[in-house]
Amino acid sequence: MTCLHGFSQSGSSWRELAALVPGSYRWVTPDIRGATLPEAEAELLELWERKGVERCHLIGYSQGGRIALWAACNQPERLLSLTTIGAHAGFESDDRARRREEDAVLADRIEREGIDWFAVHWAALPIFAGVARRGPDFLAQLDAARRHNDPARLAAQLRGMGAGAIEPFWDRLDGVSVRTLLVVGGDDERYVAFANRLRSVIRDSAVAVIPGAGHAAHLERPDAVAAVLGDHLAASPSPTGRYRDGR
Repeated sequence: MTCLHGFSQSGSSWRELAALVPGSYRWVTPDIRGATLPEAEAELLELWERKGVERCHLIGYSQGGRIALWAACNQPERLLSLTTIGAHAGFESDDRARRREEDAVLADRIEREGIDWFAVHWAALPIFAGVARRGPDFLAQLDAARRHNDPARLAAQLRGMGAGAIEPFWDRLDGVSVRTLLVVGGDDERYVAFANRLRSVIRDSAVAVIPGAGHAAHLERPDAVAAVLGDHLAASPSPTGRYRDGR
């Protein structure tokens, strides 16, 4: 199992979900350092080579979900299954231009004002409002992890593979050939629409809407995400080619 975290997070953000998913899996949760989709893909391939991973279940959240979709298009033979959480394959037209400009402004400000300013700014965005329901202790853990980031790397990732920076690749998703689960929080309306669009172009795919969750569904309702992910993994091939549900 390879898990790719969201922007400004780290591999440790998967720890809680990993403890809840039923079944015995080897969890590989790297810190993503690349600044473009091709760089992140190369990083992933090098990781698999170093860890001796021939095929795996690939999971990605938000920015990590874009990387996972990109890798699934290019490396389908390396995957057993694919799961995305709050993901899409790129903004288009005016939405892309607007988001690219916003991300460029944010990247400049991160470099100018530093990681402490960014940590407060990012946590206060409305898209993450649902995380606050986990309480102050959980928010403090996320904040501490976010402040460990290198501001130069965050700025480079915004400019190189931010949601507005990447060239949209929706037209390549018919190359995704593995069973795919598209997880999205029910309160994250824009990404519910993205998940349904992904389902329309990825052949063997299904959408799982998590009630009472927003963009970071695996952090807001890890129990519910673990349940749907466990079912998805059980119905997908294992490294031996068998299915965990006995098929």
